[in-house]
Amino acid sequence: MEGGTAVTGGVGGTTFGTLSSIGSDLSVSVSFNIANELLLAANDEQLGEDELIGLVLGFTVVFAAVQARLALMLAKRRARAEAGSKEELQELKDPHSMLDFAYLLVSIAQRICVAISVQLLAQSVRTQQPSRLVRVVSLVGLATFFVFVESLTNRAIR
Repeated sequence: MEGGTAVTGGVGGTTFGTLSSIGSDLSVSVSFNIANELLLAANDEQLGEDELIGLVLGFTVVFAAVQARLALMLAKRRARAEAGSKEELQELKDPHSMLDFAYLLVSIAQRICVAISVQLLAQSVRTQQPSRLVRVVSLVGLATFFVFVESLTNRAIR
């Protein structure tokens, strides 16, 4: 029963699957509402939709860079602990350091920014394309692009 993966029903028959599904649904719903609020605020401040999308994508890139830097720092800490004493290695097994917390926080912020970017781009397609067919094809292309980009980020370079 380690990690909350005991069979208790839900998606995939696991608690983890249920929580993951709820988190995913919540993420889409919240990012949709945040994107709408950002669009309203941008209109109030007379900021263009394209400029807003650029700003959010810029924050996404910044958070991704900070996340990569924190991952490097965590890897260096792990290497030092493995080269050190057993006490340091035991300390490493407890992932409750400020560095681990910062990594998790930046990771969440980066994911939220990506979700908001997708929502803003989808909203932009809906408002700028007069033809329903063009909107549908554009939205499918947008979804395909982001799924492709996400699959590339999960691959390890060997």
